[in-house]
Amino acid sequence: MKLFALYGALLVLACGVLVYTGDPSRSSWLPECPFYKTTGWLCYGCGSTRALHALLHGHWADSLKYNILLVPTLVWLGALFFIRNRRVFNRTLLAGAGVLVVFTVVRNLPCL
Repeated sequence: MKLFALYGALLVLACGVLVYTGDPSRSSWLPECPFYKTTGWLCYGCGSTRALHALLHGHWADSLKYNILLVPTLVWLGALFFIRNRRVFNRTLLAGAGVLVVFTVVRNLPCL
C-alpha cells in the first residue's frame, strides 16, 4: 500500500510539473475532451487543466473562470482516499458524483 501511495504521489508530481510548465491554452499536447468532441457539451472536467495551470501560477480568478469546481473536486477526491468506513465512502462518492452531474447539466444550459 505504501508503494502504491508513493507511485501515486510521483505521478501527481509529474503531472503537476507538466501542467505548470506547459500552458494548455497555447499548446496542443493534450487530447481534446472525448465527451465534448462527441456531444458538443462541456463535461464537469472541461477547463480543469487550464484551471490547474492558472491556479499553480497564482491566477485564482482565471482558475475559477475555467472551472469553478476544480478545487472542491480535488478536495473531494483527496477525502475519498482517506475514508475507511465503506458506508461513509459510498455516500461521499455518490454525493460528489451527483454534484458533478448537476454541474455538467447546469453549465450546458443555453441561458448561461
